[in-house]
Amino acid sequence: MSASRILFSSLAVVTAASALFLLALSPVSSNEAERSPADGDAAARSSAIGDRAPRSAPSERSLPRLTAPPGGSAARKPSVGQLLRTTERASILQAVVDHEPMARGTTVRLAIEVEVVAGMHVNANPPSHEWLIPVEASVAGADGIRVLEAFYPEAQNRKFPYSEEPFLVYEGTFVIGLTLAADAGIPAGGHRLEVVLDYQACNDEACFAPATTSSELRVMVVADPADAMEIGSPLLERAPFPR
Repeated sequence: MSASRILFSSLAVVTAASALFLLALSPVSSNEAERSPADGDAAARSSAIGDRAPRSAPSERSLPRLTAPPGGSAARKPSVGQLLRTTERASILQAVVDHEPMARGTTVRLAIEVEVVAGMHVNANPPSHEWLIPVEASVAGADGIRVLEAFYPEAQNRKFPYSEEPFLVYEGTFVIGLTLAADAGIPAGGHRLEVVLDYQACNDEACFAPATTSSELRVMVVADPADAMEIGSPLLERAPFPR
């Protein structure tokens, strides 16, 4: 063999070995060789999204929830002592005297219209039993004017679930009559007369704390009875005065 052939064979062997060495340093799969630049961008976006935690719809636990007050969903019933202490269950609608002005040393009639809230009643006067608290009308505020006699309307006889026997009560609207006396020594002039109503309201289940309501009535007093003037009123006609 000539020297030139030996040199060519040696160069071929070195070239083949170098090619194999380069392939070993940078292996490329057929899939990566076929992937386009667009596919590479999509893969990068997919990888970035995959790194994030998946977002799910809010569950019932994550939503705010209204909770019932302690003791259950229904509101607790107040005790009888808490009920209606500041709420009037009966009120005075109007009050009328039969003389305006009234003369000192004489008597006059006073008619009082009372209204009881629907669904409630008050014990009649006189009541069915001594231990019951009856409705009672009076006057205050004007020294020298006092009640001589009171007249209460006929009561209704009602039975309630809590008792086998009926009770005498007033419901709705009714009128009370009072006879007033103006003392001989009362000063002439205007006076503020407070008409007072004491009562105990009840419904079909219980009776509530006794209460008082009042209404102011302006009256004029004169010294000479001849100056007093009698007036008429439908309310006076409804009052249970003796006829």
